[in-house]
Amino acid sequence: MCGIAGLIDFGRPASAHAVRLAAMRVRLRHRGPDGEGDYAKGHVSLTHTRLSILDHEGGAQPMVSPDGRYVLVYNGELANADALRGSLEWSFRTRSDTEVVLAAYARWGPACAARLSGMFAFFVWDARLERGFGARDRLGAKPFHHALDGEAFVFASEAHAIARTARERPRLDVAGALDALVAPCFSGVTRTMFEGVAPLPPAHFVLVDRDGVRVEEYWDWPCGREHVRDHDERQVVADLREVVPRAIERALVADVPIGLFSSGGLDSALVAATMAARAKEPVPAYTVTFDDQARFDYGRSGITSSDDTPYAHDVARELGLAPHLVHVSRAEIARDLREIAIANDALPVWEQEIAQHRLARAASASLKAVVVGDAADETHYGYHFLLDPEALRGPGAILGRLGSVPIRAEIARDPVGDAVASLEALVAARGGSFEHGGARQVLAMTYLVIKRWLPRLLHNGDIHTMRASLEARVPFADVELVELAGRIAPEVALRGGVEKWALREAARGAVPEHVRTRKKSALPKDLDVEPVFRDEARKVLLDPPEVVLALVDTRAIAAILAQPFPLRESERAILFRVIALAHWSRHHEVAAP
Repeated sequence: MCGIAGLIDFGRPASAHAVRLAAMRVRLRHRGPDGEGDYAKGHVSLTHTRLSILDHEGGAQPMVSPDGRYVLVYNGELANADALRGSLEWSFRTRSDTEVVLAAYARWGPACAARLSGMFAFFVWDARLERGFGARDRLGAKPFHHALDGEAFVFASEAHAIARTARERPRLDVAGALDALVAPCFSGVTRTMFEGVAPLPPAHFVLVDRDGVRVEEYWDWPCGREHVRDHDERQVVADLREVVPRAIERALVADVPIGLFSSGGLDSALVAATMAARAKEPVPAYTVTFDDQARFDYGRSGITSSDDTPYAHDVARELGLAPHLVHVSRAEIARDLREIAIANDALPVWEQEIAQHRLARAASASLKAVVVGDAADETHYGYHFLLDPEALRGPGAILGRLGSVPIRAEIARDPVGDAVASLEALVAARGGSFEHGGARQVLAMTYLVIKRWLPRLLHNGDIHTMRASLEARVPFADVELVELAGRIAPEVALRGGVEKWALREAARGAVPEHVRTRKKSALPKDLDVEPVFRDEARKVLLDPPEVVLALVDTRAIAAILAQPFPLRESERAILFRVIALAHWSRHHEVAAP
């Protein structure tokens, strides 16, 4: 796992950008503390910071083809690297999957992106054609941001590496900020909060040449009923039993030990079972806990439904893992709020980012890589709101449950309505609809989950683990498994009113039974942290940064703070995002519109 950045400027030589390239490299060093390298020739400047997981000697970057035509900077792990090696006419010099990506582009050009499985973001420069090509994996596990700065095309793994090395103070992108404040779970996929800096969306590539910049999509999740889906329950379960372990196995190729983030849920338990079966030593398994977690009133939360700790303990005992409990003290959460805002180049929008931050920091003390169960719920119909007719009426119902920060009327009269209309239009453009009920609504909501919700979650996982120089591998993003999931009919996936039914059936016998049947519970958060949030939000209102004053209806926030204990979960989430916005904007010195 690595950091990548570069500039293409047909009007100036690479030497003109040496200082900025070095500054971007410094901003990405946490993503790759094991090595770094530059390439500067003609109109092209590329830089790379490396976290060495596979082929320490042979995987250095930027990597140049033997004939000097192609040069690559790459961030990720290919699940199908070995399979591709056999189909490429290339004299491989290394064991690194970096060289597989280079050879794949030399063989197939832009069509290579659809042939790669795993998680990746990369940029290749073709010196003969004077053309650059960047691509991002299907689900968005690895980041790629880009901008036009005058005549120069600039890209980097993290948005701040572009925005904060420009000549001027970064300015707020109002539309991107409204997405994060009003529709947090669907935010950050098409816009950043830095004006002029855009994410390359998942499953897209970008072409850069003297004619300009062109972005295209190379894959999409099936949305409408017209797509062929499998209704054969027994065949679906049999296929999953075969493909899931294979996908996990492919995510375990490394020259260093790999650990696990264990929530005691179905997905991480499935990963744990495969890891434990092949490991020579007990697999390190990290589980987060908060003060008084066993006494939380989980009936107050619509997101976190139970305590992970006893389930994670049982998984560790039955599978022979080496458990590590990562404790988060309530007294430290105010500091954590600032740290996650500094780490995240997007606005922190989930309280669970505190848990991700702490898990990553703990695991990185002894490991370079962990495996996570992310993307399973999203691709296998794992959310219980998919069984709720009210929630399936459209994205507005979801936003209402998660809370939207009150916005000043001068900025937007109906920001929630605008967000809902945009999301519904995205679904409609792909043949989906929230009308007519049943499976059609489930497919429409799942499309939003795949295209907006999941990339946001994967961004959070990447940004917090890589801040700690830790690679998080996502086997449920394996292309073979994703394509299988996309063929499963919702009637099968949700059989009997059970979310993720097919995957649960496939896991029968592989994980503890009470874990297999456990209701989904989100990554833990401190359910009794409200006093900390109130104190921190009051501090923001006493000395609000200019971005908060420009966007947020501070009188509405004051009204929330004036309410008696306890606040609703959605109101607490609003305070969390306002606090995050204050820390984020101050740290990045963002100018208000």
